[in-house]
Formats: sequence, C-alpha cells, structure tokens
Amino acid sequence: MTDFINNFRAIHHFVKGILSNGRGEYTLTFVQDPDDRWYIDMPWDGNRDNLEMVAGADDLLTYLDTEGRHRVTIHVIPSETPLQVDGHTELRQLDKSLTGGSHYDATNFVGFRMTRIWVCPVTLCVLGRYPKYLYIKKLEERI
Repeated sequence: MTDFINNFRAIHHFVKGILSNGRGEYTLTFVQDPDDRWYIDMPWDGNRDNLEMVAGADDLLTYLDTEGRHRVTIHVIPSETPLQVDGHTELRQLDKSLTGGSHYDATNFVGFRMTRIWVCPVTLCVLGRYPKYLYIKKLEERI
C-alpha cells in the first residue's frame, strides 16, 4: 500500500507540473551526496533516484560548483523563443520525448567539456514542459 501511495504522490507532482504550463522563472537548488551523485532539492514523495541528475546534467553541476560546496543554486528562465538574458547561459533543446526526457546543447558553457546534457521527465514536474530554451545562471549562495 505504501508503494501505491508513493507512486500516486509522484504522479500527482508530474500532473501538477504539466498543468501549470511551466510559466515563470525558477530558482532551483541541487545537492551532491557523499557518493558524488547530484539531486535536485525539492519535495518528492516518490523514489529519490528519480531526482538524480545524470547524463551530463551531473557534470554541469560539478562544473558550476566552483567552490566545492556540493550545492549549486541556479536561476532558470524557460522559453519557447530565443532570448537575450544578461548573465545567463543558453541551453538549446535538441530533442524531447514525454517519457524519455530532453537533450540540450550545452556548448555555450565556455570551458564545459560536454556538448549536450539530458534532463529527465521530472523536469515536467518542475517546469511543466521541456522548453525549447533554458537560460541558466548560477546564483551565489551566502553561508
């Protein structure tokens, strides 16, 4: 019964994200566990593994974690059209699949060794869609 409830809650997050139409700007925080795995820091009643950043997204977070704090907070502006956003780096969508996530071109991150990253379907729970463009800016955290 617990698995059913957890799955229902995860589906609720997923549907709520899609229905929100993903409007606005977002501040997202990611944390790196002692096992070097990155996870988005958000309320989630499902399996935590679903929140893990993989396939280049984890490498991008390591790249952005210049202070070695194992924590990165970013400002994200999703868009369906190209924008000029000061201080933000553009990720351009390469492909997408409702259940298979979306790949983004990461070549605008100067010095970042990966040319593309993948974002998982949990993105739909956070942004409500896979936008054609993501504008990313690392925020400085105060400790």
